Amino acid sequence: MLKTLATLGALTLLPTAAPAAGLPDYPFIHVSGVGSTVVMPDLGQIDFEIAAFDADPAAAVGVIAARASEIRAAMEQAGVPLEDVEIRDVRKDFRKQDPAAAPGPVLYDIRAGVRINVRDLSRWRAAATPLLAMPNLDGFMIVFDTSGREKIEMALAGDALRIARRKAEGIAAGLGRKLGAASAVSTGDLKNLTRAMGLAPGEPGSRSPAQRIGTERAELLTVMSLKFAQPVDVIYRLK
Repeated sequence: MLKTLATLGALTLLPTAAPAAGLPDYPFIHVSGVGSTVVMPDLGQIDFEIAAFDADPAAAVGVIAARASEIRAAMEQAGVPLEDVEIRDVRKDFRKQDPAAAPGPVLYDIRAGVRINVRDLSRWRAAATPLLAMPNLDGFMIVFDTSGREKIEMALAGDALRIARRKAEGIAAGLGRKLGAASAVSTGDLKNLTRAMGLAPGEPGSRSPAQRIGTERAELLTVMSLKFAQPVDVIYRLK
């Protein structure tokens, strides 16, 4: 269920001339509302690296290739299409030695990036489980998102606007005035107005990003919910 919070940002009755730059030159009400909701994702992504160290770079590359084959086989068994398994960016570097340790052979650090897109989260556990015990994997990052993002954000914005208007109507009625048309709307703070009236800015409003989580292997199996919030600022004329 969508949940909306609306707060009164400011109420100002002005004469025909504005006393400060950035303020409307007519009587107005300024309100803000925030639509928020929590949804479960239906899309997931796992990013990590295959890493191998060896004095012989060819041997390290062989480990990378073997592990990549194991990953593809595991994903195929989990029902993840192979076109959703991307292995890229093979990089070669030298592994830094510990200055306090005894001198040893120079080790090559060979790494390849892996991205697995899981478009059916009923397969998430089957896809993530084989990675838990697989050696040479490092730097896990998981991302969750929803295919309904645009619909959710539009619904939140509309709900926040409706609640903001009801609040403004209540304020106008309490003053014995009628609410006029909206003269300005912003998905976030109306910054010039907020500064001109000496109000502290609220939390910035923007699209809710896909949730990206750096994680340990043991946390790979957990599917995290997504939090969405869409604020609006509205200026209404007073009749």
